[in-house]
Amino acid sequence: MRKKRPTPPSALTDIAFLLLLFFLIMAITSFQTPVPLDPAQAQAQKIDLSTIPTLYIAKDGKIYQEGKLLTIEQVEEKPSYSLLADRATRFSTIHPIIEALKNKGVETLHLLVEEQE
Repeated sequence: MRKKRPTPPSALTDIAFLLLLFFLIMAITSFQTPVPLDPAQAQAQKIDLSTIPTLYIAKDGKIYQEGKLLTIEQVEEKPSYSLLADRATRFSTIHPIIEALKNKGVETLHLLVEEQE
Protein backbone atom coordinates (compact mmCIF):
# COMPACT_ATOMS: atom_id res chain seq x y z
CA MET A 1 0.00 0.00 0.00
CA ARG A 2 1.26 3.45 -0.98
CA LYS A 3 1.31 6.30 1.41
CA LYS A 4 -0.63 9.34 0.30
CA ARG A 5 1.65 12.34 0.05
CA PRO A 6 0.29 15.49 1.64
CA THR A 7 -0.46 18.46 -0.60
CA PRO A 8 2.24 21.06 -0.18
CA PRO A 9 0.87 24.27 1.35
CA SER A 10 2.66 26.35 -1.27
CA ALA A 11 0.29 25.02 -3.95
CA LEU A 12 -2.69 26.53 -2.13
CA THR A 13 -0.99 29.90 -1.77
CA ASP A 14 -0.18 29.87 -5.50
CA ILE A 15 -3.84 29.32 -6.32
CA ALA A 16 -4.95 32.06 -3.91
CA PHE A 17 -2.38 34.46 -5.39
CA LEU A 18 -3.51 33.73 -8.96
CA LEU A 19 -7.17 34.28 -8.03
CA LEU A 20 -6.31 37.56 -6.32
CA LEU A 21 -4.32 38.68 -9.34
CA PHE A 22 -7.18 37.74 -11.69
CA PHE A 23 -9.75 39.78 -9.72
CA LEU A 24 -7.43 42.78 -9.44
CA ILE A 25 -6.87 42.83 -13.20
CA MET A 26 -10.60 42.51 -13.85
CA ALA A 27 -11.36 45.39 -11.46
CA ILE A 28 -8.78 47.65 -13.08
CA THR A 29 -9.86 46.99 -16.67
CA SER A 30 -13.61 47.30 -16.14
CA PHE A 31 -15.03 50.73 -16.99
CA GLN A 32 -16.82 52.35 -14.08
CA THR A 33 -18.36 55.77 -13.73
CA PRO A 34 -18.14 57.67 -10.42
CA VAL A 35 -21.94 57.72 -10.17
CA PRO A 36 -24.41 55.23 -11.62
CA LEU A 37 -25.36 56.48 -15.09
CA ASP A 38 -27.73 55.16 -17.71
CA PRO A 39 -26.55 56.93 -20.91
CA ALA A 40 -28.85 57.76 -23.78
CA GLN A 41 -28.77 55.53 -26.85
CA ALA A 42 -28.09 56.75 -30.37
CA GLN A 43 -26.15 55.89 -33.47
CA ALA A 44 -22.63 56.71 -32.46
CA GLN A 45 -19.59 57.83 -34.38
CA LYS A 46 -16.43 55.90 -33.47
CA ILE A 47 -13.55 58.18 -32.45
CA ASP A 48 -10.68 57.78 -29.99
CA LEU A 49 -11.45 59.75 -26.84
CA SER A 50 -8.71 58.31 -24.64
CA THR A 51 -6.80 61.61 -24.47
CA ILE A 52 -9.85 63.84 -23.97
CA PRO A 53 -10.98 64.42 -20.35
CA THR A 54 -14.51 63.23 -19.54
CA LEU A 55 -17.05 65.03 -17.36
CA TYR A 56 -19.82 62.91 -15.85
CA ILE A 57 -23.14 64.57 -15.02
CA ALA A 58 -25.40 62.85 -12.51
CA LYS A 59 -29.21 63.09 -12.57
CA ASP A 60 -29.09 65.86 -9.97
CA GLY A 61 -26.65 67.93 -12.05
CA LYS A 62 -23.51 67.23 -10.04
CA ILE A 63 -20.32 67.14 -12.12
CA TYR A 64 -17.63 64.49 -11.66
CA GLN A 65 -14.22 64.16 -13.27
CA GLU A 66 -11.91 61.22 -12.53
CA GLY A 67 -14.14 60.25 -9.61
CA LYS A 68 -14.01 63.67 -7.94
CA LEU A 69 -17.01 65.92 -7.37
CA LEU A 70 -16.42 69.33 -8.99
CA THR A 71 -18.20 72.61 -9.43
CA ILE A 72 -18.20 74.20 -12.89
CA GLU A 73 -15.69 76.77 -11.62
CA GLN A 74 -13.22 73.99 -10.74
CA VAL A 75 -13.23 72.53 -14.26
CA GLU A 76 -9.92 73.29 -15.98
CA GLU A 77 -9.74 75.33 -19.17
CA LYS A 78 -9.05 72.87 -22.00
CA PRO A 79 -9.93 73.00 -25.71
CA SER A 80 -12.12 69.90 -25.65
CA TYR A 81 -14.10 67.70 -23.25
CA SER A 82 -16.28 64.60 -23.41
CA LEU A 83 -19.61 64.79 -21.62
CA LEU A 84 -21.49 61.73 -20.31
CA ALA A 85 -24.85 62.30 -18.64
CA ASP A 86 -27.55 60.01 -17.37
CA ARG A 87 -30.46 59.49 -19.75
CA ALA A 88 -32.85 60.87 -17.10
CA THR A 89 -30.89 64.12 -16.76
CA ARG A 90 -32.97 67.01 -18.09
CA PHE A 91 -31.49 69.25 -20.75
CA SER A 92 -32.28 72.23 -18.52
CA THR A 93 -29.66 70.76 -16.14
CA ILE A 94 -27.08 70.10 -18.86
CA HIS A 95 -27.47 73.36 -20.80
CA PRO A 96 -25.95 75.69 -18.15
CA ILE A 97 -22.95 73.34 -17.90
CA ILE A 98 -22.48 73.44 -21.67
CA GLU A 99 -22.71 77.24 -21.66
CA ALA A 100 -20.21 77.52 -18.80
CA LEU A 101 -17.79 75.24 -20.66
CA LYS A 102 -18.20 77.42 -23.76
CA ASN A 103 -17.42 80.51 -21.69
CA LYS A 104 -14.29 78.77 -20.35
CA GLY A 105 -13.01 78.39 -23.92
CA VAL A 106 -14.00 74.80 -24.69
CA GLU A 107 -14.12 74.57 -28.48
CA THR A 108 -15.15 70.91 -28.90
CA LEU A 109 -17.62 69.03 -26.71
CA HIS A 110 -18.14 65.32 -27.39
CA LEU A 111 -21.49 64.05 -26.09
CA LEU A 112 -21.13 60.37 -25.20
CA VAL A 113 -23.97 57.90 -25.72
CA GLU A 114 -24.46 54.14 -25.73
CA GLU A 115 -24.62 52.59 -29.15
CA GLN A 116 -28.11 51.45 -30.19
CA GLU A 117 -28.60 47.75 -30.59
